[in-house]
Amino acid sequence: MSSNIDLALLRVLKYKDQFDKVARYIPKEAMSKKTNAIINDIGKYFDGNDETQIDFPAFRSLFFTSYHKNLKEDDIQFYNNILTKMEQDVPEAVKKNMVNGLLELKMATKIANDIDEYQAGEEIDIVEAVFNTVSKTKEVLERTTSFEKSGFDDSSVEEGLSDDVGYKWCLPMLNEVYRRIQPGDATIIAARPGKGKTTFLCQQNHAMAQDMPEGKTIVWLNNESRRQKIMSRQIQAALGVPDATLHKMMKEGTLKDAYIKAMGSANRVEVYDIHGKNHTYIEEILETYGLDGVGAIVFDMLDKVKMPMPQGMREDQRLEELYTWGRELGVLYNCPTFPTSQISVEGAGLLFPAEHMLKDSKTGKQGACDNILMLGSSEDPMIQNTRGISMAKEKVKRAGAEHLQGEVLFDADIGRYLEG
Repeated sequence: MSSNIDLALLRVLKYKDQFDKVARYIPKEAMSKKTNAIINDIGKYFDGNDETQIDFPAFRSLFFTSYHKNLKEDDIQFYNNILTKMEQDVPEAVKKNMVNGLLELKMATKIANDIDEYQAGEEIDIVEAVFNTVSKTKEVLERTTSFEKSGFDDSSVEEGLSDDVGYKWCLPMLNEVYRRIQPGDATIIAARPGKGKTTFLCQQNHAMAQDMPEGKTIVWLNNESRRQKIMSRQIQAALGVPDATLHKMMKEGTLKDAYIKAMGSANRVEVYDIHGKNHTYIEEILETYGLDGVGAIVFDMLDKVKMPMPQGMREDQRLEELYTWGRELGVLYNCPTFPTSQISVEGAGLLFPAEHMLKDSKTGKQGACDNILMLGSSEDPMIQNTRGISMAKEKVKRAGAEHLQGEVLFDADIGRYLEG
């Protein structure tokens, strides 16, 4: 089990009622040795203290002076870090899913043992045994007790009609045809490899920064290139100048101030390398910003994010689950999301690829987004820097507007797409 899942579990177990409910059913063989040590110590703590949750100063003292007296310096630093992180709570939905998962594992184990006894000829009413096990499990499952809902609210009508609230698109043609980008919008940015996805996103970040409130950050989750390379491209796209000018500004000491003026903050865009990481790692990154601190999320590339899936699941189904999860993060953090996707070989050489031409997905990714913005390219050497701009799926088109199929110049030297 990953360290992120171990930490989430420890954050749940610091409460005695949750510890008593599920501790004995934790698959310890799937946990790290250090996580198992902390779980055992939590049990010792609750056995010796009549408390509903861990008092961390007291627990920390016992941990280092009684439970583990002779730790090495590196281990002391590790455990101190984990204990500090344990003080933060996990979201209610995460806690519910984790506790219920362990209770369901307990239920499945009990039913499997009853079936083994039944098949071995033991005197057991298998129907009643299974029924009782299921019923007892239902009694202790964590249940959702609060639900977000909407009734009649005339302000929601105003919100639904307000096409000019939100972030601008980075190209005039997009703003003319489509309403502004709003919280919860999930827009796939698709292109063939090396045809300008990163540059488009950097230019889009610059456009959004013009209207983004102070204190919000565009979080770029990168498992394609190096984060330093992406930030270099972001700086160039924000300023719209060639490399030689950037180097000159850097030597003169004016580059940072120019970037801040263009983006509103030196940290408006922050890029994280997530190569080989799973979805809980990403969730922990976003948690550090708080629900009000994320201006937008870029998933580059979402396809490569690891997430547990049922055995035998088809690739298109896996991708749909991933993209749905990413879309839900946008709703949770009240911000737009921009997952990137490659265009399949079927769309190679087309300025305006069709909706079904996303790599490894005919319908999966498509069903888990609001918009699919295609950056098409031609194999004709005479127009190698021309890009086709189209929305293969569009939920944000302005009333009465025509479907967009436009051509722009991809100017890689200054990190910009240019109209006209």
